[in-house]
Amino acid sequence: MDCVTQLLVESTRSWWETIRERRLGEVLGWRDFHEEFEERYYSWEHKREKEQEFLDLRKGDLTVLEYERRFQDLTAFASTYLPTEHHRVKSIRDRLRQELKMILIAMQFQSIRELVRVAQGMKRVIRDTPKPVVE
Repeated sequence: MDCVTQLLVESTRSWWETIRERRLGEVLGWRDFHEEFEERYYSWEHKREKEQEFLDLRKGDLTVLEYERRFQDLTAFASTYLPTEHHRVKSIRDRLRQELKMILIAMQFQSIRELVRVAQGMKRVIRDTPKPVVE
């Protein structure tokens, strides 16, 4: 594994040095690195594919935590749809199962982390509540 890591580090370092030479005289920050990196390693097709994957994402059989991780991974490709944390919270809440969404929709959340914590608790309550027996 160390060999692979070393190759990636050297490759990235060489690529970044090429960028710095090309943009000689400019002060390059994290944003510049991020833009150049995405341009180099993420094709337009890949970005569109990930954006569509985000748009199609539903909780389904995933746990709340698994769903949140997948959502967070894909949000980088959906910034157009999620300009603020408020939009991200609303989007993740609205994609949960109906039984959770009905409870969570009346609550205000400041972060996804807060929403996930409450959703996990509600999921446990729903799961552990005895179902009525119909005779």
